[in-house]
Amino acid sequence: MTESQPAAGASYIHGHHPSVITSHSRRTLQNSASYLIPHLTPYKTSNAPTALLDAGCGPGTITCDLAAYLPNTQVTGIDYVLLPDGAPLAASRGLKNVTFQEADVFHLPFENNTFDIIHLHQVLQHLPTPPTAAIKELLRVCKPGGIIAAREADFGGFTWFPESEEMDRWREVYISTAKYSGSDPFAGRKLQRWFMDCGVERKDIVCTSSCWTYSAPEEREWWGKMWAERTLKSSFAELAVKSGAVKEQGELEGVSRGFEKWVEAEDGWMMVPSGEIVVRVVKG
Repeated sequence: MTESQPAAGASYIHGHHPSVITSHSRRTLQNSASYLIPHLTPYKTSNAPTALLDAGCGPGTITCDLAAYLPNTQVTGIDYVLLPDGAPLAASRGLKNVTFQEADVFHLPFENNTFDIIHLHQVLQHLPTPPTAAIKELLRVCKPGGIIAAREADFGGFTWFPESEEMDRWREVYISTAKYSGSDPFAGRKLQRWFMDCGVERKDIVCTSSCWTYSAPEEREWWGKMWAERTLKSSFAELAVKSGAVKEQGELEGVSRGFEKWVEAEDGWMMVPSGEIVVRVVKG
């Protein structure tokens, strides 16, 4: 992959099947970006004009939460394939300080030093790896003294109980398929390295991590059945066959059943870890 290559929006490993959008629509500022909240305090209490970019905004749930949390900030949500959900959601919440537009993170349609805050959630892992060209674009449009924050899952750290051969196989297939697509299923652990490779100094980086945890019956019901469906019906299924991770799509039925068995297990537990980074942008 070259640094001039556009974002791989059309080959996004999951596509835009309803099971995928349903999953993304459950994400909020609190459950998916709480690490960022302390860094927003100076902007929340300031009367100075502030601009925030939510890159890879998906259905716009986190975008709208950011706009509500920072009412004096102009929030822009972008995505390579812009879903129709964001604007109606903002309208339903009475938010006047948020807009949505289609844009490519590799070729952002903004001037240098436009945004005070840039946020990404589960985006960099899906770009051609390493996503340094995209990070350089984000650094370009961020103001000196501004911040860039990103949260990315690490599929190598997914942990579940009870142990399951089907679930073990799911992870093997997922990692192999993601690598075939050119993306990085271990993005969470590499955020610091990627930003440093783009010229960011270590002293300007704060790294944290957090997990989604699913154990209660209603949590298992939602998460497990959603992934069982995504495994069979999202773009992942076709790509898994094309990549050679599985010989035929029928093999994915056994993988999907692993999630269904996990849902039924009264002692079922799953941890989904993500790495987090907040970068203070310094420009000469």
